[in-house]
This record gives sequence, C-alpha cells and structure tokens, in this order.
Amino acid sequence: MLNVIKYNPLNATIFILLNLLNVLIGNKIIIKIFNIQKIKESKLLIIQTVLSMFTNVFLPIGVNSIINILVQMILYKKILKLETEKMCLAIIINSIISIVSETLIVIKKSMNLEVVNIVSLMEVIIKLIIITVIKNKNTQFKIEECSNEKAKYKISIISAISLIVIFILKLKLITDINIIPAYLYILFDGIIVAYLVVLMKNILAILKENSINVRVQNLEGSNKRLQENYDNVRAFKHDFNNIIQGIGGLIIAKDMHGLEDMYKSISKECQEINEKQAINGDIINNPAILNLINNKIKLAEEKDIKIKVEVYIDLNSLKVSTYDLCRVLGILIDNAIEASIGCEEKVITIRFLRDKFNNRNLIVIENPCKNYLIDIKKIYEKGFSSKKDKISHGLGLWKVKQILKKNKNVQIYTSRDKMFKQQLEIY
Repeated sequence: MLNVIKYNPLNATIFILLNLLNVLIGNKIIIKIFNIQKIKESKLLIIQTVLSMFTNVFLPIGVNSIINILVQMILYKKILKLETEKMCLAIIINSIISIVSETLIVIKKSMNLEVVNIVSLMEVIIKLIIITVIKNKNTQFKIEECSNEKAKYKISIISAISLIVIFILKLKLITDINIIPAYLYILFDGIIVAYLVVLMKNILAILKENSINVRVQNLEGSNKRLQENYDNVRAFKHDFNNIIQGIGGLIIAKDMHGLEDMYKSISKECQEINEKQAINGDIINNPAILNLINNKIKLAEEKDIKIKVEVYIDLNSLKVSTYDLCRVLGILIDNAIEASIGCEEKVITIRFLRDKFNNRNLIVIENPCKNYLIDIKKIYEKGFSSKKDKISHGLGLWKVKQILKKNKNVQIYTSRDKMFKQQLEIY
C-alpha cells in the first residue's frame, strides 16, 4: 500500500498524470486494434483512471492488477461493447504490458511512489511504442464475430483460468520479493508473457476456425440456393417449346383473352425466377445475413408465402453486431411469415435503406396480418401472444427488446396500417 500524502506534491502529481496517460493510451490501443466505433471514451477514461489510482494507492501490487482486470472486463463489455472473445484478447494484451512493466519492482526490490512512477512511465513508453507501430502498420485484429457459443465459452474459460492462476502466482512471488532472486522472477515473468502470447494465438486460431466454418455453411447454403435457381431455369427452358406451341394455338384461334392469361402466367414465372436469383452475395454482402434470408425465403416458399428483398446499403457498415442483428432479423422474419399464413396477399417485404436526412440506416419488414385488433404497445411484453398457446409463444419480441437493450444505437418501432410494419433504426 502506498501513502501518496507523505510524498511531495510533485511526485503525487506525476503519479496522477502517469495513471491518466496509461489509461488513455491503453484505451487507444484497444480501440484501434479492434476498430471500435463511436464510444463514450471520456466516461471510460474517468472510471479507469480513478480506479487505477485507488488500487495503486490502497492495494498491494498483484492484488491491484487483479481488481483492475476484473473492472476492465466489465467496462470493455458495457462501454466498448466488445464481444466475449475480443474482450479476452484485450485483457491479455493489457496483462502482457502490465507484467513487463512491473518487472522493474523486482529489480529495485521495493515499492514506493518513486518506483511506482518509474513503472508507470515504463508502461506509458511501451504503450506509446505499440500505438505508434499500430498506426504505422495500420494493425487491426480482423475478427469476425463468433457465432459458436461453445467456442465463446471455451475462450472465456481458458482465459479466465489462465489469468487467475497467473496473478495468484504473481501475488505469491511479490509477497516473497526479498527472498526470490531477481533473475528467477524475471525468468518467470518471461515465461508468463510467452504463455499469454501463445494463449492469444490459440484464441485467434479458434476464432479463425469458427469463421471458416461459418463461411463453409454460408457457401453450402448459397450453393444449394443456386442449384435450386439453376433447376428452375432448366425446367422453364425445358417447357419453353410447349409454351410456344400453346401461344401458337391461341394466336391461331385468335383467343386474345387466353393469350393475355398465358402472358401473365409467363411474366409471373420469369419475375419469380429473377427475384430468386437476385438474392446473392453481390446484393447482400454480409454472408451471415445472406444465409439467414435465403433460409427464410425457402421456409416462406414452403408455406406459399413470397418474400421480396430490397437492399440499398452496405450491410457490413451497420454499427451493430452481426450476431445480434441475425438474432433480431430471424425473430422478426419468423413472426412475419407466421402472420402471413392465411392472408389473401402473402407477400413480405424486407428493405435495407439509408436515411441520409437523419443519418441512420433502416431495416423495414412489412407483412400482411389478419389480426387487426392486436395491441402493438403490448407485443414486446414477456409472455404476450395473440395465439391460444401462450406457453410456446410470447417470447420472440420480448427477446428482441432484450437484445436491443445491449445496443444503445439501435431502436425498433412498430406500426400497423394496411400492413404490419417493424422498423429497425441503426444510428
């Protein structure tokens, strides 16, 4: 424990400034590496700086590191909105820097404010070197979001156990700092850093494997859809001769009414084939959303429901987790399909738009609905359902609200006129 009061004001001021710099540069590293957009950085900076000074003053080194890491995990999750896997990587990066810096205490075999300031200065220098390299090399961890829950749990458990064991050992070693030779302590720190680097590589390997699996699944889904489209075109081509002969018969008979009906039928089938072919990676450039919508289109077709998709934005530019967006879209489209069953006009429209005037992106889902008396103010309540079977229903839209609570820049509005309309607004 340090007593800052008994030191001269200059050392105390340096102590505060170095803590502030440490937190500021450390956050810049994480923000840059993970390409984090639009965060309340000042709020994060104040909380971390106050905490860092408090733990450095009132807690022994080792204990303060554990407390700082636990709080960092919460802040990265709540303020930076980092996914579990990215949060673990961010904590490992911070731990490596911290462990390397703290080695100086072993060499000095003491812990007073001057030594702590020198350690903090070393940490600032290391972080400045890292941030300079990141900016010059434009380094980023291009990590696709992990949709595999097992992989997430595996990463979380490995990271948590590793960090707990490491800091318990560190605490023990620091307690016996005057007994253990400095070179052994430095060697131990080197082993820890090496282990953390290997751990980081393993996490990245798990995420890469998950990304490859997701891409394979998306390609399989796209290939299946392409095969269905190809079969439809072949079938249409095979019937073309028969169609021409039918048209010829109608012309000979001068049956204009029959010819008009034949034309409408051909035009409708051509339009359906074109619309099916339009749902591809060139239009929907996010593979997860592409696969989701293609599967929902297939599900709708089985129920004789048509889904129209209009895309006018880059889906990868949306400031929302793909994982969360797929969950929300899946629930909303499933609800739209279910509501369309039994309606006369079974057409669902999904639009991805850009509202430049309000600087936001919109995802609009419109569907027909037989139940015009449904209370749109209550549909997001847990257990609310217009169906008789309340046990199996009534959780979908409630779950949507729970997901969106984590995404402060996303809102949903529901309206009902001739069509039932769900509008996601992403800022």
